[in-house]
Amino acid sequence: MGGVGFQDPHHLGQSPTISFLEDWEAPAYICCMLPRSLLPVAALFLACLPCAFGQLPKRLEKCLPYPTLAQEIREMQPAPAQVRVHVTRVEFDPNDDIPADAQEEISAELRRRVFKPDADSAYQKDLANEIAEVPVRGALRNRGYFKVTAIAKLTVLWSEEADVGAAVAISATPGPQYRMGDIRIVSTDSGYPLVISPEVLRGLIPLQRGELFSVEKVRSGLQNLALVYGREGYVDMTPEPDTEVEEDRKTVDLVVKIDQQVPYHVGSIEFLGVNAVTREKLMESLPKPGEVFDRTKLDEFFKINRTILPPDVSREWIQLPRPSRAFAE
Repeated sequence: MGGVGFQDPHHLGQSPTISFLEDWEAPAYICCMLPRSLLPVAALFLACLPCAFGQLPKRLEKCLPYPTLAQEIREMQPAPAQVRVHVTRVEFDPNDDIPADAQEEISAELRRRVFKPDADSAYQKDLANEIAEVPVRGALRNRGYFKVTAIAKLTVLWSEEADVGAAVAISATPGPQYRMGDIRIVSTDSGYPLVISPEVLRGLIPLQRGELFSVEKVRSGLQNLALVYGREGYVDMTPEPDTEVEEDRKTVDLVVKIDQQVPYHVGSIEFLGVNAVTREKLMESLPKPGEVFDRTKLDEFFKINRTILPPDVSREWIQLPRPSRAFAE
């Protein structure tokens, strides 16, 4: 299904630490197969594609004794300068009906964050739009104000090199509050019913009929759906939310359309530059070949092997190549 790779730094003349290879060029891979079939060459074919286009992942590029053309081109193009914007003052239009608790949440969020936009001529306007869209509208939509509109204005108070202090003036029209209506969960393909009961899936969305509608709770529910399907090997499952507003009742009905895709099983797991004892230890917390690929096992893998793995290891270091649906079908 994907690859986890270790590379022995002794081969590279580096200090004796273990590091991951993060991309498909690494010969190490976890290759997952469908219950129906798996072509052995599929993973190798996919693994070779990036090399064919002359682009290596960053960690492999660092291992080369000479820079690649892509590296040289990137180094010739300086990264865009950024500024660090600190919001030191937040003002709300007193004529707006923004609840006091929402004002406190928005103000605390803006003061806590350090924004890092590119230092171009439009950064103030762009950042103001971002603030209006995410912290402001987000806080109000989580309180049932589903159709809230908001604007923000950024004023620079001081600047010192790349650091900028700013005040934000916020104006919003919350509109009416909406409550949760019906929630339905259906398959995107009527020919393939859901493998998990819609009633069970409905219970994973932390919203009840009549509660104030909350975008955050809907988002949390979609994450729960992906987690449950991931445990069953459906790592490509995609939930598609669709809302239907009932203005008369001031309710929002939610239809979640689930594109299940297909389940995967583990084909093989290989490690590079790892001795037999370490490999056996690492294998204890990974799915075994032939088992359903349980995505949650990856989180357990990092927790259990924290003392073995590099301190900055993350799931981004793991690639999970698998055959395309053309191969699978």
